[in-house]
Amino acid sequence: MRVLYILSFLTWALFQTNISSSAQTKGILDPLSVSVIKLSDKTHYEITEKVDYFLDPQGILKIQDVSAQGFQSRFQKPTNPYLVDSGEEGVLWIRVTVENQRNRSHEAWFFESWGFDIGKITFFMPEAEGGFSADEAGYKLPFPKREIQHKNFNQILNIRPGETQTFFVKIERSYFMGFSFHLRSHQTFIGHTTNEYFLLGIYYGVLLIVLFFTLYLLANQKQAIYAYFAFFLLTCIWYSLARDGLGFQYIWPNFPELNVLTKRLFTQLLLVFSTLLFANHFVQKLKYSRLVNQATWGAIVLIIMLTLNQEYGYKIEDLLMLLTFSLILLVPILLMIRVLITSRQMSWPHAFAMLCMLIALLQSYASEANVTLFENPVINWYFANPVIFAEVVLFSISIFNQLGQLRKKSMLADKELNQVLLEKNKLQSKLNSKLKKKVKKRTEEINALAEELSKKNEQLLLANSQLQKLNQEVVDENISLSLTNKELKEGLEKTIQSMVLMKGFDFNEFKQIFPDKDACCKFLSELKWADGYHCRKCGYNKASISTSYGRRCRNCNYNESATSNTLFHKIKFPIEKAFYMLYLSNRKDVHLTLNELSEVIELRRETCWAFKHKIELAKAKIDFDGEFNGWEILALVELDEQKEG
Repeated sequence: MRVLYILSFLTWALFQTNISSSAQTKGILDPLSVSVIKLSDKTHYEITEKVDYFLDPQGILKIQDVSAQGFQSRFQKPTNPYLVDSGEEGVLWIRVTVENQRNRSHEAWFFESWGFDIGKITFFMPEAEGGFSADEAGYKLPFPKREIQHKNFNQILNIRPGETQTFFVKIERSYFMGFSFHLRSHQTFIGHTTNEYFLLGIYYGVLLIVLFFTLYLLANQKQAIYAYFAFFLLTCIWYSLARDGLGFQYIWPNFPELNVLTKRLFTQLLLVFSTLLFANHFVQKLKYSRLVNQATWGAIVLIIMLTLNQEYGYKIEDLLMLLTFSLILLVPILLMIRVLITSRQMSWPHAFAMLCMLIALLQSYASEANVTLFENPVINWYFANPVIFAEVVLFSISIFNQLGQLRKKSMLADKELNQVLLEKNKLQSKLNSKLKKKVKKRTEEINALAEELSKKNEQLLLANSQLQKLNQEVVDENISLSLTNKELKEGLEKTIQSMVLMKGFDFNEFKQIFPDKDACCKFLSELKWADGYHCRKCGYNKASISTSYGRRCRNCNYNESATSNTLFHKIKFPIEKAFYMLYLSNRKDVHLTLNELSEVIELRRETCWAFKHKIELAKAKIDFDGEFNGWEILALVELDEQKEG
């Protein structure tokens, strides 16, 4: 029995040893081909080139495929932050094997990476019962979906002291890019995060303060330089928000589609555009230079074309591209400095600001060409921020210096203006003294004249009163004369018309007396209603004169024309010609044949005959005896065939 117990105990111990060994190496499928990261005496490890990677060009592999035992030999060891040397596109699988040699059981470890336009990154954590759990993040997914609400991509590693675990990371990128992977303990992670957010808060706080102050100056001064500077500040803020991820975390966390506007292609071009525009306008404001303006716009156009070519066309080698960008940017910057120096308006803040501007722009493109200035990836990543910060501060100082110079000029101008005003006031005082004396003397003269004028005015008032009486008498006399003239005029017209009866006028002379229809109708109406008006419908004796001297009854509105119920009723030719024919019919000393009459009055022979026949009918109707003024009687004859008008 004792032997049996001893054998059972040994079997149980061996089984526990196998279980412990299995737990410690969980996730490691082929220990000989794996790069192991050992956590020992440090609390922060930069592991970018200590991981293993595999490139899936088609992006069709799953975690079950890449974690299989037979697949592990296909992982490779990186030699640079890009992991892939060839620049191939595709899905990257990262294998991270960690051995925890620390004995602190309450210590947590974080895997950290960043990249401002990694579309999607998936962390695969091994489970105790086998398999992997997945946590997703990236700029194509809503920010709240991240397990740790941090601007970087972070993942807690479930690894205890003495354990060795293998984790997998799947990265879906939009272009060939460098990476920075870190392992941090929770103490280091919290300190690092706190410091990072604190410094970024100061950075954005200063930029926003300067921006608000610039907008205030723009609203107050309404000068274009503040609009350009505000645009420059906005692009700096947008560029920084894109690179560090704070924009996605705090401004549009639920709209990952907006991350398209923060891609390096857009933000870099916007930064170049706004910086060169502001610097150019700053120089042009101090001293206009057509050459600087052309060089600035030429540089902007060239950089846009080269960037688009680098992104969508024939890709130039990175270092050559960086050198090309440097030369393009140097041309307008050096020309700006030359103009400021020659115009003696160069200041040290502005010089250093333009240097920072060049460094910030070049660093932005250098990061894409894998050119690093420092060994620390964090410093390399955030190097543009302090440079932009310094650039903004120095440009602000330059603007303040310019404002100070303008203020000094304004104060000097005010001083000169005050001096001119003082001299003007003295001169004005002298002139006023002389004017007072002249005014006093002139006032006395005017008072004397006023008294004299007052007396003359009384005399004029008296004369005016007499003139008014005379004027009234003249007005009364004029009225009387006006009435007499009217009667004389009417009598003259009647006399002239009567003379027509006494003398044989030809047609042209006759037309001077009766030139048109109105003259004939007026004469005819006076004949018709010489004894007063009586309405043919109702007998009313009051009427108003209507068109062509007709009469409209004021009682029944019956309208009677001047020609109705007369010999001229409804004639089809000009009434003045009919008047002349009637006139000739009563003249015994004038004899015209029908042809002659037709030619004189320019009517057809038949028309002349018809109206002469009508005259004969009228004569027969009233037994006309050939009186001298008989044509007036004939004119008012109403033939039976006529109808009332």
